[in-house]
Amino acid sequence: MESDHRWGTGPLVVSGVGLVLAVTAVAHHVTEIVAIASFRNPLIALLLDGAPALALVYGGYRLQTADLEAEHTWLATIWCLGGLVIFTSAVGLTIVVRLLERRTVAEPQFTLLVAASFGGLAGLIAGYYRARALDDASRARRASDALAFVNSLIRHDLRNDMQVIRAYAGEIEDSEPESAEADVSEHAAIVREKADEAFERIETTGSLAKTVAGEAEYEPVDLVDVVGDVARSAENATSATVTTDLPERASVVANAGLRSVVDNLVENAIEHNDSEDPQVRVTVEQGAETTRLTVSDNGPGIPPDERPSAFQTGEHTLGGGLQIAVTLVERYGGDLWIEEVGPGTTIVVELPSDSTDVATGRDPAQPTPGK
Repeated sequence: MESDHRWGTGPLVVSGVGLVLAVTAVAHHVTEIVAIASFRNPLIALLLDGAPALALVYGGYRLQTADLEAEHTWLATIWCLGGLVIFTSAVGLTIVVRLLERRTVAEPQFTLLVAASFGGLAGLIAGYYRARALDDASRARRASDALAFVNSLIRHDLRNDMQVIRAYAGEIEDSEPESAEADVSEHAAIVREKADEAFERIETTGSLAKTVAGEAEYEPVDLVDVVGDVARSAENATSATVTTDLPERASVVANAGLRSVVDNLVENAIEHNDSEDPQVRVTVEQGAETTRLTVSDNGPGIPPDERPSAFQTGEHTLGGGLQIAVTLVERYGGDLWIEEVGPGTTIVVELPSDSTDVATGRDPAQPTPGK
């Protein structure tokens, strides 16, 4: 991912204020040099009000390059402007009081420039450290959320895989000797496949943690490949019938966590399906801007009053898999919802399409042969 070197508004304001103060200071002291026909004292005075003004210009640049969230960058900018206003106002009021008392105030412009420059610089420094503290706290919260999410995902997904492995291992153990050979071979293949999936989930936990923390880099992922793998695995490991309607290819902007999205939606559709002949249908439709994934089942459906809890976790909620899916989809910049289309449950996911894939001219409506 390339760095974005464009200037943000906050740092530009800080540098702009510093530049205005520096130019004003130079202009003022040039007039002083002309008036008193001397360079030394005006140049010393220029160091007092010009140096902190130039430090503000540099401070704006450092603020731009600092690894801070946009809202925290603006916080530092506001503190800078606040310090400038407070210092200048305080000094300005003392000048006004002296003028009201009919006292002579020598060179008030210089005094105000010094107050403004040092006030802005002090505010910027204090604001930067305040912004840094808030940014660090925000990162810590995201890291904590990511850790909790990955812990929940591993416990949920690996538990499902281990249940399948345990079930088929039991089938192998209980097989009759005369029929064991064919059954053992089939069951062992499923056990091996589920074990591979479990290891794959463990390998992708780093990507998932970065995704939830907002630190992941996304790339084109072919949703069709992911759906195909999940559908085959689900049919092999369960008694459900999983059918697909897929284009030849449909790239979306995501990462390795996309497998968990599809996996959890399909597993949820099977797990909560109490019909005698459980069926799940998965379709993918690619558009120029978004790609739609639809997972439908012929189960009992989710009552409208229970749907809010479908995306929550806890012992007395329907969450878990759906909550994992919706968290990842939102991080990918997509959306997930329950659609009312008749009996059963239909979950719809929209993800950002990979623009380079759409631009190749592939016909996304062309189905893959045999699907």
